[in-house]
Amino acid sequence: MREALKPYTLTSLAILLCACGGGGSNPAAPSSNNFDVQTGMAKMVTNGLSANVSLSGTVVVNGVSTAFTGSGTFTRPPAVSATFDGTAALSQTTTVAGTITTNVQTAPYSTSVTDYYASSDSAFLGEVSGSEYDVAQAPILFPNMGVGSGTLGTLSRYTDSTMSVSLGTAQVSYVVMIPVDPGSPIGIAVTTKIYDTQNTLLETDVTNYTMTSSNVISLSGASAQNQSGTLTVTAD
Repeated sequence: MREALKPYTLTSLAILLCACGGGGSNPAAPSSNNFDVQTGMAKMVTNGLSANVSLSGTVVVNGVSTAFTGSGTFTRPPAVSATFDGTAALSQTTTVAGTITTNVQTAPYSTSVTDYYASSDSAFLGEVSGSEYDVAQAPILFPNMGVGSGTLGTLSRYTDSTMSVSLGTAQVSYVVMIPVDPGSPIGIAVTTKIYDTQNTLLETDVTNYTMTSSNVISLSGASAQNQSGTLTVTAD
């Protein structure tokens, strides 16, 4: 879920640049409504999600913070049958691809991650990227209620599927917000805090969705911040 809800990596962006040379919602108290966040998330696993996005932020290259802008696509096709940690599951690969531009150069940008969900209820089980294998300490489900906040769960981070070398943990929380205008989609903000094995915070990521009363989710935007820089993704 960490990368599914935040499929962006500032580290890879920094590497890319070095190689080239160098909304609208307010928090509210729980109220009765017809929104079901877990159903919306399950639909997103089944049906997928895509959007055109704008990219912006800063990246530290050779000790210098460099601003960039860009554009691209966010693609999350429908989940397919797979196996994760020895158990039958659904897998869904999310890709963000596009072009970024600094004041001196333009370069392609691409990152992807594969998330795994339980076949029965779409509970989040873990995810795999090129350098990381993350396993939920317990299957993660969003609440059925529409408005509220809380902790969703914790991921154990490893270097690979042998789970022999720990990288630390990732803690995932959420806030569901009602809109200012009645009848508009609700807002869903998912925050992931990534820690190393010494429990030092390495990165904070926030992904924002909107969801209609029919429990259909759309990407609104996302942000990520770590020592390599910042990244903001905005759905066009």
